[in-house]
Amino acid sequence: MTYGPTSTNSATVSSSAPTFTTPQASKSSLNPNAEPFIPRSEQVKQGPQAPLSVRYPQTTAVQNIAPHTFQKQRIKDYSDETAMKVGKAYEALKKQDFIKAEEIFRTLLSENQGIQSQFGYQDIIIGLARSLKEQTVNKQIEACNILNQLRSERPINAFGASTIHNLDLTLSLCEEKIGLQLNAEARLLMLRNKRLNDNENALCALSGNFDADIAMARVWQHLHKYSLSEKLLLNMRAELINSLLLNPYDVQKLHRHLHLVNLALVFLWQDMGKHKQAETLLLKMSKKHPEDTEVILCRPSGDHDIDLALARLWIIIGKHKLAERLLLSTCGKQPDESWEYLCKPSGHHVIDLALVRLWQEIDKHELSGRLLLNLCHKHPHDSEDSLCKPSGYPIIDITLVRHWELEGKYQLAERLLLNLCGTHPDASEDSLCKPCGNQEIDLARMRLGQLMGKHERSERLLLNMIGLHPNADEDSLCEPSGNHDIDMARVRLWQGISKHELSERLLLNMIGLQPDADEDTLCKPSGNHDIDLARVRLWQNMSKYELSERLLLNMSGKYLCASEEELCRPCGNHLTDLSLARLWEFMDKHYLTERLLLNMSGKPPDADEGSLCKPCGNHFIDLALARLWELMDKHYLAEKLLLNMSSKHPDDSDDRLCMPCGNYLIDQTLVRLWQRTGKYEWAKELITRCCDVYPSSECELALLSLSAGQAGFLEMISRYPENANTLLTCSIHYFRLACEQITEGVPGSGKDNLNKALGLVESALEKYPPSAGAYSQKAHCLRMMGASEKEWKQWFQKANFLNSNRLHRSKTDFWRSKESSALQKLRDLKE
Repeated sequence: MTYGPTSTNSATVSSSAPTFTTPQASKSSLNPNAEPFIPRSEQVKQGPQAPLSVRYPQTTAVQNIAPHTFQKQRIKDYSDETAMKVGKAYEALKKQDFIKAEEIFRTLLSENQGIQSQFGYQDIIIGLARSLKEQTVNKQIEACNILNQLRSERPINAFGASTIHNLDLTLSLCEEKIGLQLNAEARLLMLRNKRLNDNENALCALSGNFDADIAMARVWQHLHKYSLSEKLLLNMRAELINSLLLNPYDVQKLHRHLHLVNLALVFLWQDMGKHKQAETLLLKMSKKHPEDTEVILCRPSGDHDIDLALARLWIIIGKHKLAERLLLSTCGKQPDESWEYLCKPSGHHVIDLALVRLWQEIDKHELSGRLLLNLCHKHPHDSEDSLCKPSGYPIIDITLVRHWELEGKYQLAERLLLNLCGTHPDASEDSLCKPCGNQEIDLARMRLGQLMGKHERSERLLLNMIGLHPNADEDSLCEPSGNHDIDMARVRLWQGISKHELSERLLLNMIGLQPDADEDTLCKPSGNHDIDLARVRLWQNMSKYELSERLLLNMSGKYLCASEEELCRPCGNHLTDLSLARLWEFMDKHYLTERLLLNMSGKPPDADEGSLCKPCGNHFIDLALARLWELMDKHYLAEKLLLNMSSKHPDDSDDRLCMPCGNYLIDQTLVRLWQRTGKYEWAKELITRCCDVYPSSECELALLSLSAGQAGFLEMISRYPENANTLLTCSIHYFRLACEQITEGVPGSGKDNLNKALGLVESALEKYPPSAGAYSQKAHCLRMMGASEKEWKQWFQKANFLNSNRLHRSKTDFWRSKESSALQKLRDLKE
């Protein structure tokens, strides 16, 4: 099967052209006020004896169904005036002005003039559906409804696919938008003349419909059917390359298709954790080589899609410096230019937003904030009313909300979100919990509510989005809604507020299992990677480590009784492998963790020190290995790896060693390691400089925490105005003093300081929005004061929910040994 110029629509039922019958005089439910559609050519015929001579057009093979092109043979579908309007509507679709496109299509349908064939009518309905698909959930549902109605008016082929050109393809995209991936999969299989029970080779064979094949690969990717998606895309790529070798006349179209398939492969491999393959392909598409100099690697290729994909991949694998330089070069900027110039919008929103997200990732919040405000034509010193006024670009507004969340400016974030959905902060609770209809905005409101500790409001809003009430019975609450994003948001929300049973039951219902099923059944992978990893994390939080381990091993194709060599062999999916490494770390299976991480890095355990400490290129693997070595007291290896990741050497000068590397996670890990190994001066100097490079609340907290429990802390903290960080670090200060006093046999003074520590952290939680650090500190205080395990553990769970990275941190901080000794001393006193 080829994608050559003779490709025909695979959905036609027979070779004979379809004929129209004059519609009955009944109102159309697509537009209750419109007259029934009768093609003008039917109106001028003398009788029904002469059927229309019309044919289905060829499939237009362009990404996401290209806007309709009006060829000469199609002009007869519309009058000249209507053809111009339809052309403008499709042009608006091409420019992503979906509201304008919708207005034109609706006007054409309401007027019902100038549409001279059934094809013209179908094109307008499909065009309207495409414009609705990119808007709110309600409009996406409307798109599905009008397409399903249109579908019912024409015959289907032997595989169940509609014979209306592009209808099933558009409908599958709409279903995918509202979370009905399984419906989209079934529809695309019919469109490609396949059946669900076909073998893998048949399912992945080309259909001849490029748009349907690439849509199928994307749906399989979303369903985490990676093997099918990869095989189909590789088949498409091989066919296109072979076709190009034959020197066909449609070379440009084939190159365009190959470009789309290559990018689809990059995104798939990125999801599968095959970062090296993705990077190699992107560099090849950019006509670059991995061994090229930084200048060449960061030179724009001229294709924004390729450059953005490469920048995003480099961010994922921790090559932030390369990603930043490439994005800046794409905008015609250099990293050493003034902040004012760096934060000037480039005119390409997608590139500017990618730069914003990169700067957020590497804690350059001031730069990301200024660029975002410039994109909205706002200034940091504007009034709150001006700052919180929607810009007209929801994606920029939601990114600004995320920025303010990272900075702890929850009031601004909340007000902007409420303005986006036309609600006032003083509105009734019912109004505040009412969905606005835009799923992305509503989910952002829900997440912000969680960050602000407004859990009941978040839960109510989320349940209202699917027509449920918090007081509904458990069976109803745990029934999947069919919308994957909303269901997963419910799982995370309930997990964060310690409703683990609801989380577990919903997750199991989503894959058709019951909580009382046997262990073999519970630990069988569902095929949906998101759901399976969510189960792993939930069971880990519930201390069901054996279930988590068994499920992860099954996802990796391994058995618990397998040899150590087999257990530690990477499965190929980095997310699964890293999850297993972190779980083993929690279970104190450090040797297995180390061997798995080394295998993922391509290093044998008996390699020399230089090889062991050479970064593998994957940021997450290298950091996980450094933290593990810290936990295993292999401090020299951990330090050497972190210094290599920072492009430093142990013999460098103190000034050079204490210079931030540009990646806050690396610098933060190095600070903790130096603190643990007694290199306090280096740790303090590095974190002090980090506060200048990464001006953030987290950095300030790290600096203050470094001195907590030491002489001179209270004098230092007095220079800061009261805020959430100062209250929290004062609590940490008194807690560490208490641990030392209890260990040294002065429990009375220790208990007094514990009371101070608890009072200060509770004051921070009462006066300011909650933070993971405050929740965790309260848990530490309660545990030391003898509270029940259930009571103090719930505060740790809240902290982990607000900052899931806490689960992956090495618990090796220098003060933890003193805390452990104090806890043991108190247990001995009770006995």
